[in-house]
Amino acid sequence: MNGLSRAFFNINDGDTVVLEKDRVYDVRQDDSYELRGYYCSNTAKQDENPEGLHCTAIYLKEKKNIVIDGNGATLLVHGKMTPLLFDRCENITVKNLKIDYACPTMAEFTVVSNNDGECIFKINKECLFRLEDNEIIWQGEKGADGKPYWEHGCTANKRYTKLHNPETKLNRDFSRNNLAFESVEMLDEFTLKVRLKNKDVDFPAGSIIQSRSIVRDRTGSFFERCKNLVFENCRVMFMHGLGMVSQFCENVTFRNCDFTPKEGRTIASTADFFQFSGCRGNLIIDSCKAGGAHDDYVNVHGTHLQIVDVNEKNITVRFMHPESWGFQAFETGDELDFIKCDTLIPYASAKVIFYERINDTDIRLKIDVEVPTVELCKDVVENKSWTPNLYVRNCEFGPTSGRGILCTTRGEVIIENNRFEKLWGPALLIEDDCNFWFESGYTTDITFRNNAVSCCEYAAMWEGSPVIRCTPKVMDENSSEYVHGKLTVTGNKFENPPTGNHLILLEYMKEAVITDNIFDAPYSVKTKCVGNVTDKNNTVK
Repeated sequence: MNGLSRAFFNINDGDTVVLEKDRVYDVRQDDSYELRGYYCSNTAKQDENPEGLHCTAIYLKEKKNIVIDGNGATLLVHGKMTPLLFDRCENITVKNLKIDYACPTMAEFTVVSNNDGECIFKINKECLFRLEDNEIIWQGEKGADGKPYWEHGCTANKRYTKLHNPETKLNRDFSRNNLAFESVEMLDEFTLKVRLKNKDVDFPAGSIIQSRSIVRDRTGSFFERCKNLVFENCRVMFMHGLGMVSQFCENVTFRNCDFTPKEGRTIASTADFFQFSGCRGNLIIDSCKAGGAHDDYVNVHGTHLQIVDVNEKNITVRFMHPESWGFQAFETGDELDFIKCDTLIPYASAKVIFYERINDTDIRLKIDVEVPTVELCKDVVENKSWTPNLYVRNCEFGPTSGRGILCTTRGEVIIENNRFEKLWGPALLIEDDCNFWFESGYTTDITFRNNAVSCCEYAAMWEGSPVIRCTPKVMDENSSEYVHGKLTVTGNKFENPPTGNHLILLEYMKEAVITDNIFDAPYSVKTKCVGNVTDKNNTVK
């Protein structure tokens, strides 16, 4: 085991660990903690990480009152790792720490020239590769066995590519099939001459190709059933699989943290930066920077589990999305709501008095009341005891190939004094569904105020490119019931709409207040099944 991991092996409650100032700690997946049984929401499918395996440098389990002062030091990852993993800990502070990858699992290269399908590529010097049968095979560093930690063909299945414009900072989808070559010649260590099979591919000189695996078999870090976590003055330059994942945690704070790519790169995370699954208490993201992602910046949600069997006061519920399974979704004493699958409306409540894990996807729950009439294999339950408040303040988000903030929580939500710039999707997305991602649930009171929003939803994934979108997945077209409560959008500045007009799209919401905003182009508010709408004192300049 590496020296850094050993330093935390015998840590005691109340300890402060100060790392050597500005030191680079090399941590490798084959000489760190190798942990199993950590199943993480929104990550790998069962066949991609069946044992819940995570290799981690700093592991804390059931510890309290710990301070980790990085003192400017860097955890430099070799291989694929979940650098920090905390399990059922309380009052943990991590500060002044940097995390990076020596060889990011995200490959990047620049198109130096393109002459009728004959191209010169300049590979990022931190990327390792070999050539085989006219294909680029991306690789990780070599492990203790002399073999690469990982290896992926450029056009292989489960490989995803984007084309990045370094001048505009915008991305667009780019099929991996466009990287099929008739020939590949190495001009020097990082320069390739290739001939495209399809010479008509829109492959402009100066553009950067970003290529990654879609398998989320590790995370930026993982925190399960912890309480009072604080991250201050941390610098995270790359995360593999998914970002900082807090699962069934209570009170998590990120303050003055920088999640942007290292100089010379354009990507810092292959998926979401801040993922909060089934949390409660206060989630705070204050004065942070995040840029360069292939997914969303902040995602706060619970998990709908489908009811598949009923027996007196017992119900069996099932994880339905293939990337969320295996984790403990209930505890004794938790309260749950029964939710109609087609309207997303709660119709009964109960308390869990016993739970039993049947297998990786199924959980048996004994509840304190008679089971109401349910539609089996359609209706779902939500754990309403784990629904947090969210406060996002003074942050800078962008650019990204995802959305800004996805928010589905019943708690208070305040998003204020932030800047959202050049986002693939909307700055704010409010959903809720039990048919697709199965991410719960409804919201009650969201305030979006004093933010600057520029060039968001530029990918036009939704008609009209709504910069704020509330679209719960209601499957009953005749439903007239409100899923979400109140949304207040006030004091914001909206600029550079990709379509030339600003759109706020709201569906199945009880109340919307849109006041005192400044738009640099005409705006509209489009609604479906929305109750009271206040739209006043907004200015178009």
